[in-house]
Amino acid sequence: MLAMLVLGACASSAPAPQLSPVAVTDFRMIAGKWSGLVIGLASLRDDGDWVDMVIRENGTYEYGIARNIGVMAGKGTFTLQDGKLLMAGDRGQGTFSLLEGEGTRVLRGSGMLNSGTALRGDLRPAR
Repeated sequence: MLAMLVLGACASSAPAPQLSPVAVTDFRMIAGKWSGLVIGLASLRDDGDWVDMVIRENGTYEYGIARNIGVMAGKGTFTLQDGKLLMAGDRGQGTFSLLEGEGTRVLRGSGMLNSGTALRGDLRPAR
């Protein structure tokens, strides 16, 4: 019975959309609120922590990460280089790429905290 439920759930799930990289040429392309999971903050088991990020048209950003031990927040500035977003903030640095396809937009990022902790995550436009 359990196997049938698992197989049924797998069969009914929609395939992931095909995403292609899109060069970011202006901060207005990605201005707004983005949300998703960031992986790398937990030390043992990492299911991810929820992040909300607001990106302004001038390239500045603020974020908050909801964690079991409290909220982690920060701010900084993006710069554009070769169609990607370079992040420099008060807690670390990173790179984001914009991916689009089939009506889906994703900011895929990876970075490093000042402490040396590596992070990665996918953010989607928040409603």
